[in-house]
Amino acid sequence: MRHVFVTAILLIVAATSVPVAAGELERTLESRWRGAWVLTAVDTLSDCAGTHTNNRVNGTLVSSRGRIRFRPGELAQVGKVDLKRSRLDILVGVPEPILVSFRDGPFTLYNETRCLIELDVELPRSLVSNDDANGIDAAIAPVLKRFTSQDEALQAKSFNHRKRDPYPADYDRTLAEHAVWKAQQANAAIQARIDKALEETSRLTDRVTSDPDYLKGFAAGVEAMRAVDLGQCGELMSRDFTNVAPAPKQIAVASFAGEAAGRYTRGFQDGQRLVYGLECLRRLPQCMVPVPPAPGNPGARGY
Repeated sequence: MRHVFVTAILLIVAATSVPVAAGELERTLESRWRGAWVLTAVDTLSDCAGTHTNNRVNGTLVSSRGRIRFRPGELAQVGKVDLKRSRLDILVGVPEPILVSFRDGPFTLYNETRCLIELDVELPRSLVSNDDANGIDAAIAPVLKRFTSQDEALQAKSFNHRKRDPYPADYDRTLAEHAVWKAQQANAAIQARIDKALEETSRLTDRVTSDPDYLKGFAAGVEAMRAVDLGQCGELMSRDFTNVAPAPKQIAVASFAGEAAGRYTRGFQDGQRLVYGLECLRRLPQCMVPVPPAPGNPGARGY
């Protein structure tokens, strides 16, 4: 019985001591690597999309689905390390940006993007189980070389000296032309909404009747829409009557019977449409944006 008891105690001690050792080892590795400046010794890849892209590393073999490749010697800074049973995940950021192109209408534009990489370095389990921080450092050495400062890394012979690709020679002109096009597109969309509001509001004159039930609904609809906050320019452009108009109160509709309730409801909606259309016609012209001068024509300006 005593033998069973002692064995149980030993198992408990063994089970609880492993996480403690692993935690101490991870803290040691964090103190050495977190915030450190490094140069890569292998090809690395990243999607450069705001999250760390996984790179599985076994020895000096790297596998990743990242779309942008960085040659060995890339400068990076370690943000975090995460120790697993047989792996050390090292999260790094690359300070030198890349130039990423995108299309907006007929224009090719560029953004400077900074890239994030996660190096998942496979380790012999014995290094983790034996709390061997120096052995883990040695296993990482073929992948990353650590330096005491950024300046030291930049002076190293293995630094690849990568610089962001230059913008096209005429890019300032492209940006100016894009700004003109963007303003014209915005104003065209606003004018289309104004034209639509004018057409729909004008059409209401053919719908208005002298029926008392309709007119009661019409007056109630006008008051209901006046109480609605139609928002600023962006909201006026992104919403329309169908998703801002409140429904008539059921208690009001219930006071009318049969066809009278239908006439009241039609009047209510037409009253709302009138206020909504008039508000659009009043406010949308103020949403027009100034069109900057076209390149090479500094005196031109318009809406």
